[in-house]
Amino acid sequence: MSLTPSQWAALLPLLLPAFGACLVVLMSLDKDQATAKWIRGAMYGTALLAVAGSFWYLTELWNTGAQPSFFQLHMDRLAQFTGIFVVVAAALTILQSWDHFHQEGWVKGETLSLLLFSVTGMMLFASTTHFVALFLGLELFSIPLYALVGTVRARSESAEGGMKYFLTGAVASSCFLMGGVLIYGMSGTFDLAAAATALRTQGLALDPVVLVGAALMLLGFLFKVSAVPFHQWTPDAYEASPHPIAGFMSVATKGVAFIALLRVFPGSFAPLGAVGAKMQTVVAVLAVATLVLGNLTALVQSNVKRMLAYSSISHAGYLLLGFVAGTPAAYTGVLFYLVIYLAMNMGAFGLLTAFGLVGEHTTFEDLRGLGWKRPAMGFAAAVFMLSLAGIPPLGGFYGKYMIFRELVGTGHVGLAILGVLASLVSAYYYLRLLVALFLQAPSAEAERLASDRPAVHAPLAGAAVLVCAVIVLAGGFLQYALSDGFAKRAIVEGLGLIR
Repeated sequence: MSLTPSQWAALLPLLLPAFGACLVVLMSLDKDQATAKWIRGAMYGTALLAVAGSFWYLTELWNTGAQPSFFQLHMDRLAQFTGIFVVVAAALTILQSWDHFHQEGWVKGETLSLLLFSVTGMMLFASTTHFVALFLGLELFSIPLYALVGTVRARSESAEGGMKYFLTGAVASSCFLMGGVLIYGMSGTFDLAAAATALRTQGLALDPVVLVGAALMLLGFLFKVSAVPFHQWTPDAYEASPHPIAGFMSVATKGVAFIALLRVFPGSFAPLGAVGAKMQTVVAVLAVATLVLGNLTALVQSNVKRMLAYSSISHAGYLLLGFVAGTPAAYTGVLFYLVIYLAMNMGAFGLLTAFGLVGEHTTFEDLRGLGWKRPAMGFAAAVFMLSLAGIPPLGGFYGKYMIFRELVGTGHVGLAILGVLASLVSAYYYLRLLVALFLQAPSAEAERLASDRPAVHAPLAGAAVLVCAVIVLAGGFLQYALSDGFAKRAIVEGLGLIR
């Protein structure tokens, strides 16, 4: 079968990472110790070229305005936004992982290959409304992540965290599959947009089977975004993962799940207005629970990665509030916030690698005084923590502001007030990290252990962290260009919610 140029244009952004993953696997077969160093460099170079090629092609599609399709794959504005989002996260992960795995002594080609396959699955998941393709994309990006959580087999907690993530993920995937099957059984089509139209025409929008199917599909999405009560896997999986993988999971998985949720519920299920209203009530309750539990639990954490994990849960609550508002401007705010969140969280996890805190349980005690020893990293940490707390004029503030403004405009004033109060609570544990970096001196025992360790050199991880800091700062000062010129166009031309 010959493909047209337009069909190739729809496929290439996905094929490049998949092809790169296959090449990395072949390279990793070389076990000759004499060439190991060069092979490792070639593997990382190949992975970076794969995501760079996909990024270049996606930006070309964006600049030319082309929105090609291939069967059920729609490389529209929203899909292009998703692809750029994912490959940027993957590139930052690859840069950080070079230093991380060399510090930990665990450089394996399959890690990069699994990462690239996950990138392919994420782009597929957010680029279709056909249920079969959605489920294939879900599994293609989830299964590699289960393995990546436990990739460092020398650490006992890796296997435990990977198994917990796998078991809970399998349950969520099963629920998502059953929900799609119920929708298909009632409508007779796997295309969710066509299914919604058919159900409305037949008067089945409020049929109990349809409601159960929609609820089960929603459950699958909520698991991926770490919303309460489907969040239990998050702190264990993040703690067990290498720092770059935890950062990638916290931003890419959450971002892709939210974008796919946008495409399915406000997009494809728009004809089922009554279902959407019921789902909005459920999402509002879960958003409140996610904000409260995520922030309160993060307050009592002594482990930095677990604090960041519960922080990630709380940010899912802020993003869910955008779905409660339900306006195109709120969805634009969700996409803008995801861009800033990518930089904030990738940078926060990257700091641990840049500081050399690898292969151990990092506590706030371990961070004491490091802000003065590495001032550039200390400055970046201040940018990330203040932005995560929603302090103006950084990008995190504007992301929350855009969502809260729409909540007030749609009459959800109480939820907006709750969101502001949650941000105030979160400031405590974010500032606690900065206090440790700049205002607390390391203990004598920590100083002795630090003097016994070899000096840490993590130039690539440090560079990735600084890039993230620049993005957060740019998001604060160029928020209108990013929101109107990038996020809003993805909503307008991708979902067609504004004409």
